[in-house]
Amino acid sequence: MDRRTFLKASAAATTLSFPQGALAGAMPSFPSIPSLADLASTRMPHTFMELFNLPIAMNDWGYAQTVKSVSAITAIAFPPYVCCGIPDTPWSPGLLSTCELTMNDQLISISNDPARAVIYQWFPHCVVREQTVDGIHFRTTMFLPPEQRAVLQKIEIRNTGAHTTDIVLGFNMRSAVTQRSSAWFAQLPGEADNHVSWNAPKGRLTWTAAHSKAASTHGISPAADSLIGGNVLQYNLTLAPGATRELHFAATLAASDADADALYDRLQSQFAELEQQNERRFDQLVHSAFTAGNGDFSGSLPRLHTSSETLWNLYHNGLKNLLSARRRSPDSVYGPTLLTLSGHVLPTLSFPWDTALSSFSLSLLDPQPLRNLVEIWFQRDMHEHLATDYITGEAVGPWYAVNDMAIIRCAQDYLRVTGDVAWINKRIDGKPVLDHLLNHATYWKKLAGKNGLADYGGIANLLEVVSTYTHEVAGMNAGNVSSMRFVAELLEKNGRAREAAQLRAEAKALAQRINELLYVNGKGWWKCGQPDGTFVGVRHCYDFLAVLDNMSDDLTDTQKREMSHFFWTQLASTKWMRALASGDPDATWNVRPDHSCLGAYAAWPAECAKGLFKMDDPRRIATWLTEVAKAGNQGPIGQAHFTEDVVSPLKGGAYKGSEDAPYIEDWCAIAGGAFTDLVLESIFGVEATLYDSLRATPRLTAFDPHATLEGLHYQGAEYTVSATGARRKG
Repeated sequence: MDRRTFLKASAAATTLSFPQGALAGAMPSFPSIPSLADLASTRMPHTFMELFNLPIAMNDWGYAQTVKSVSAITAIAFPPYVCCGIPDTPWSPGLLSTCELTMNDQLISISNDPARAVIYQWFPHCVVREQTVDGIHFRTTMFLPPEQRAVLQKIEIRNTGAHTTDIVLGFNMRSAVTQRSSAWFAQLPGEADNHVSWNAPKGRLTWTAAHSKAASTHGISPAADSLIGGNVLQYNLTLAPGATRELHFAATLAASDADADALYDRLQSQFAELEQQNERRFDQLVHSAFTAGNGDFSGSLPRLHTSSETLWNLYHNGLKNLLSARRRSPDSVYGPTLLTLSGHVLPTLSFPWDTALSSFSLSLLDPQPLRNLVEIWFQRDMHEHLATDYITGEAVGPWYAVNDMAIIRCAQDYLRVTGDVAWINKRIDGKPVLDHLLNHATYWKKLAGKNGLADYGGIANLLEVVSTYTHEVAGMNAGNVSSMRFVAELLEKNGRAREAAQLRAEAKALAQRINELLYVNGKGWWKCGQPDGTFVGVRHCYDFLAVLDNMSDDLTDTQKREMSHFFWTQLASTKWMRALASGDPDATWNVRPDHSCLGAYAAWPAECAKGLFKMDDPRRIATWLTEVAKAGNQGPIGQAHFTEDVVSPLKGGAYKGSEDAPYIEDWCAIAGGAFTDLVLESIFGVEATLYDSLRATPRLTAFDPHATLEGLHYQGAEYTVSATGARRKG
């Protein structure tokens, strides 16, 4: 089983801050610390049969996901506790949902009428949904109260018609609650044979697991008029014209029915206060993200001052993904951590690969959880597995070839941002960090064949989607070049000059072999060496971005011109990009959009742009990024987005990939933080060296020549970065 089986917000959705005079023609200045409304998605109308990605709400302990419905909720996960997962039963229906709404004995979510479409809007702290049916307007606000294993939802019902109306509402409740203490991997479990009890005065149902210590209580306040069929809460309402009724739904999880009930009762009694508290908490988190010495993160991001909508969107698109990755669960065996995907597929896992794609921003914002993950990966055999599970600390899944490079990149960014060079002498699992890094930098030699390149095996170890991208691949081998050069720097500074010189020589020789054996001259793409001695050309973006990221100085000017031409003619689209050229012979193998010709993974546009800035016209890149940035109008950048020739853009942004098969893309990924990295390292040109200070070579002209980064904290000092470079404060 593989891991994937497993902003501009529109004007209608946000209220950005403009200085006085903006409406009179002055250039607007976007907020350096965004509000929750600034980060919100556009209003997204969808009918029942549309393919789209359903928004989630979260807190530090877990998350819950919306359903194709104005009120239903699924995948309520506070690992190790889960409800509305997949019940373990013959002919399982898949994920269950709770709080599904019927009106006058009809399931109102089922409709292809655009006038009855459900409108979804994501905010960092909640998800708002609206639907109008036969003159009755429903509006729900789903949120997870801070530090609680619970989901709350405010349900507002308004008569928009001119006459008094009698309606019968039913809310269908489900659970399949369970507790899973073993390592998680893919999908949410569920027990099909829960014991159910009904408390009419309280208006709540309680499910108790038969095979684990878990219970879940669901209900609505005020209490329903009756219970139908054992699981439907029924209300008989009479609404005058313009009249509104408000109901409060709650679902709680705990180790026992008594605890779940008690939590339910307490939360219902404090509902309005909890809604306000939740909004304040998320507003505080956003402010903390840009405030040094805050109590929520172990670092902070610099504040962006700009009048460029594109620049503002790019930077804060990444922020939304980084915030979604935050976990502070009391059940985490290794404390505060960073989750790779936010959705029901992989609820507890941290992947080196995805984490490394935003590790510079993470090193600024929250370096301690990043360092902790690296130490965890040192202690697990990450040459056998692809991720670690924060509930058990165990490594899971098959091996990803990128792990060595990714672990080193996370460590490198942590070290160069924090300056914590003493860490490399810390002994972990019997040896110092430096020796762990040396092992990861040179492990490729154990995989090297007659060509002197690492053979990374088959499709499961690499892109999963491209059947020809196997064995001796340029991208992963290029990672070994940069890894050896970085570790050589550490070795030299620690009195191991001979080993450092050897690593540098090996890196240079490996880069030469990659160029000579794997580059397709005149084409701009790369090929993969096979065990039988043949080579297969693969027009995938990963080699493009990874080679430029890890060994751009080893490329000739001719190669760079050809690679640029390949990107712009075969990978780039107006609004996004395709990971695999549609003319590649393997393009019909798999349509999962993160790595196929239908679209691209969360980080690929940002990573490709970083490479392009090393060799191309910044104005051309900026024009493309202006459209790419609009993908964030749907909330956090998704695990993948489609190109506009596959699915029409949504309010100007590349359409977020659906969770439905065969696309199976999660709501968001930590790797979307690569957009924040892009702004910091490529557009502002920040170069944070480990031993040789911080400098910057900005490329701001095509975006906003007056833009600045304020409060960039590097190795104990604070910097401001502008078009003139980096200036140390004080």
